[in-house]
Amino acid sequence: MVASDLHGVSARAMRQALIGGERDPRALARLARGVRRNKTRELEEALDGAEAFTDHHAFVLRMMLEDIDRITTQIERLTAGIEELIAAFEHQVQQLDANPRDGADCR
Repeated sequence: MVASDLHGVSARAMRQALIGGERDPRALARLARGVRRNKTRELEEALDGAEAFTDHHAFVLRMMLEDIDRITTQIERLTAGIEELIAAFEHQVQQLDANPRDGADCR
C-alpha cells in the first residue's frame, strides 16, 4: 500500500494538482510529504495513468473536496458546541472516561 491516509496533506496536494491540470505521475509523486516522500517511485507507479484523468474528473473531484471541507467545518463547529455544553459536567465526563469500556465489572 502506497498511501493509507487519503485525507492527509500529501493526498490533498496531489488531488489539488490533478484538479489544476497536472497529469505527470512524477510531478504528482513529488508532492508527497513526510514518510510518503520515501515512496516516490511507488507513488509514480500508482499514479501511472493520471493522463486519463479528465476535466470532468477534476470537476467532480473539486465538488467532493468542497463537500469534505464543508463537513469538516461542521464537525469542528459541532465538537466545539458539545465541548462548551459539557464543560459544566467535566467531573462526570472524566469519571465516564475512567470507566472500563471492555464490559468488565465496574464495581
